[in-house]
Amino acid sequence: MNEALSTVTFHHDPPWHLHGDAFILNYWLTPNFIKHNHAFHIAPSPIGRVVQIILIRYHESPIGPYDELLLLDHPLISKRHLSSIAKIYVSTEASVVHGQYFWGIPKQLAEFEWIIKDDVVYCTISFEQQEMSLCLYKYKHSQTFYINSHHLPARLLNIQQTWQGLHYQFSPQFRGKLCKLKQVAWKNTLDIFPDFSQAKYLHSFYVPEFQLTLPKAKIENK
Repeated sequence: MNEALSTVTFHHDPPWHLHGDAFILNYWLTPNFIKHNHAFHIAPSPIGRVVQIILIRYHESPIGPYDELLLLDHPLISKRHLSSIAKIYVSTEASVVHGQYFWGIPKQLAEFEWIIKDDVVYCTISFEQQEMSLCLYKYKHSQTFYINSHHLPARLLNIQQTWQGLHYQFSPQFRGKLCKLKQVAWKNTLDIFPDFSQAKYLHSFYVPEFQLTLPKAKIENK
């Protein structure tokens, strides 16, 4: 990994301060959905639960702008597991190697293409000769709410990752504005991502502006 970092032009230690806009998509997964998508390492649940898919455009970061699609898994509290990023794609190699090295995040490099038409956002993600897309529908007029990570349960934001024999644990902090999202359509997820058109869509949000801090992770041997 150090060899990979040496090929990156800019090497920035945490904490990182990032700014951008994002979509936060909430879905209820049934036990069958989780079982069917076992390749994506979603923690099993006998009753099902909520997960979040977050699609982000970082306009500013220590390594420059980049795009990101991730699946944030929140296991049942009764299982005493912390949240984890089960699947994630980013648009730059610098984000891949820094994310793996500093936070144990299993980032993979993909291409992102965006088309914005009025209140509809199209995003196409290409990975290993496969191409999937999301179509996100915003309301024309929607009330904006302020959100701060201090308002959320600390356990929800305590993320734990395992990468190359090491345990990483960290708690991101963020603040920003959000508004309700109307609907999302998934197409051709193939082997790239779970097909969330087969899951129950819950209230989801567009975040027109946010600021995120990624602190230094606590790292321990496995």
